[in-house]
Amino acid sequence: MRILDRYVLGEWAKIFGLCLGALGGIVALSVAYRHAPEFIEWEAGMGRFIPFLLLRIVAELPVLIPVSLLVSVVFVLAQLNRSQELAAARAAGLSIFRITAPLWAASAACALALAGLNASWVSSSQEAARAIADRAEFDALLRKGGEAKVTGEGELVAFETGDGRRQWIIGRLSLAAGRASDVHVHFRDTQSREFRRIVARAAEFRKVGDAWTWEFVDARELVFDPATGALLRQPRHARLGPVEGDDPTLMAATTARAKELSFRELAALEREAGWFPEGRMAQFAMRYHGTLASPMICLVVVAIAIPYAVVGGRVNPMIGVSKTLGLFVAYYFAAMILNALGASGTLPPVAAAWLPPLGLAFWALPRLRGVN
Repeated sequence: MRILDRYVLGEWAKIFGLCLGALGGIVALSVAYRHAPEFIEWEAGMGRFIPFLLLRIVAELPVLIPVSLLVSVVFVLAQLNRSQELAAARAAGLSIFRITAPLWAASAACALALAGLNASWVSSSQEAARAIADRAEFDALLRKGGEAKVTGEGELVAFETGDGRRQWIIGRLSLAAGRASDVHVHFRDTQSREFRRIVARAAEFRKVGDAWTWEFVDARELVFDPATGALLRQPRHARLGPVEGDDPTLMAATTARAKELSFRELAALEREAGWFPEGRMAQFAMRYHGTLASPMICLVVVAIAIPYAVVGGRVNPMIGVSKTLGLFVAYYFAAMILNALGASGTLPPVAAAWLPPLGLAFWALPRLRGVN
């Protein structure tokens, strides 16, 4: 590595670390402000709140990394430009692409790290933080003699497998207690004809190996003729099962907001339930494809920073910095609009997720060539 590469990379790393630490501190304060009262009310203690806080900071890294990368790249380029170090390097025969090669390498490394984080650490952190909060609330309710926390209380939990073979309608679902109430399960054949239905007052579920088994309490089993739809028999059971069923965590996930789900949960929903062009599944699809496209923004921020940060000697470098930040804000505004269109089903989620980074990349490439 050349001396210039080490110098540029070192200057960038210092600013990037400071930005990431500062933004992480802001996120920590925001999370503490929103969730500390809940943990105090649940009497959970610092032993649960501190791990929850750290996990939430890790879960926000996909947002913190691109913003820190943009600020650090713009700052370093503006500093090199203001001190005439860029002019000296170009006078020595180096192109802008060669001078900024360490920044491109850093952005590529951030993109790879972001993709890996989305697939592993961020997903695990989101799920673990949610589990800590759910367990703390569950224990608090038990101490007070209340009922177990119910996921999706006040609304039906409706879930259909991607092949349409099973449809679940559940009135109340508690993952912490491992039980559900007011359960209706419809079984269909390959031609989408119903041949069996289970209606139960309650159900208990647990995972055996890689499969989930359900046992229904105070249940009625309705058996139909698939060809005619006629009811053949409807025996009652005090306990029916165990019956191999679907994952209750995915059922509960369909009642959550899309931004609360991890990438792993979104991928599981895509695999087990498939996508629909409208409704909540469109929101999950938008979030899923948006997460897939998010690492590309790390490369885009360098592409938009170079044309505006590398300005002529008579131009104030802060003008280029302001233009870069303004363009980045405009990008996020456009991305939010397309995100809303994708979540509503107006646009295909794949197109809504990939149009902003690809469009900005095509816009930036000619300007990069002009600067060089």
